[in-house]
Amino acid sequence: MKKMKGFMQAGIVVVYILLVWTIVVPLIATYFLYRYLFGKRCDKTEGVLTAADYPNLDCSAFTVKSGKEDLACFEYRDREKCTSEAVMLVCHGIGCSHGNYLNRINYFAQKGYIVLGFDITGCGDSTGSGIKGLPQAHVDIDKVLTYIENSPEYGSLPLLVYGHSWSGFGVAAALNYGHKPAAVVSASGFNKERSIIRFQAVRMAGKIGVLSMPWFAVIERMIYGKSAAYTAVSGINAYGGPVLVAHSKDDPTVPYDCSVAAAEGITNPRVEKLIYEDRGHTLSRSVEAENTIKKDIVGKPRRKVRKGECYFKYEVDVHYHYSAREVVFDTDEAFMDKVEAFCSSALKGEKK
Repeated sequence: MKKMKGFMQAGIVVVYILLVWTIVVPLIATYFLYRYLFGKRCDKTEGVLTAADYPNLDCSAFTVKSGKEDLACFEYRDREKCTSEAVMLVCHGIGCSHGNYLNRINYFAQKGYIVLGFDITGCGDSTGSGIKGLPQAHVDIDKVLTYIENSPEYGSLPLLVYGHSWSGFGVAAALNYGHKPAAVVSASGFNKERSIIRFQAVRMAGKIGVLSMPWFAVIERMIYGKSAAYTAVSGINAYGGPVLVAHSKDDPTVPYDCSVAAAEGITNPRVEKLIYEDRGHTLSRSVEAENTIKKDIVGKPRRKVRKGECYFKYEVDVHYHYSAREVVFDTDEAFMDKVEAFCSSALKGEKK
């Protein structure tokens, strides 16, 4: 009997040790990695654009609540060209704030739109001790879309939505909440946050990084509940309206295999794709400017990550550290014209 009791005790100890090393330790390790990536603020990047760079724009600020945080939102109008016939919401990528997109905001404002930009939780002028996680993009975009739809000033106007990278995913995934804008543009977006996390994990830690994937899923489920599972494709299909998906096959940040453009399962018949071979990640920057940036960093040392600096902000800053501001924020109007033509066509269809 004593022998059996000792055997059972030993078995229980072994089971607990296995549980600790196969579940508890990996979960704790992944939690700290998650905190490293998403637990810090993403303050404004080097050389970020401001309203002062565009004297033709009138700018006003307001806030929208997202949980406990205040999202810093901004309205831009070209004082000579604004027709006030439609609203364009421009949503930024990770490592940035809306200021990094003021060149695109200015482009849309010159086309007559009322243009709204905002900073996602933990970014730019918005509150938050960190950016929390990748699903935060569609969580915050949902709050801003809801505000616009219920606003006395904007609610009666057709709404267009443009999102890039993190928000290329975010604007599409936010359609899972039931929004019905006039048109949506997803540029350089990924379909599932877990696919891009897997890419980054392997990039940072090698193939062993794949082992963290189940624990990332557990942590995101704990933070975001069922919305952690929202994908760009499920949102696009639920929406059913016009969506332009743009991506370049040489994108080094969101690989084409992870993209909305390459994702399977799109059943929305109103999706159009704009696929390039050599435009990198930004898309709205000319190929010439992209090539200049690549040349500028050849042989140059990468600066170190500063204390308390968000990893994603570092990746944005260090990439453009040696390039002139006008090159970094170069705007390729040929690409932007295609985006605007798609939006304009959607608006005409809505007026029929």
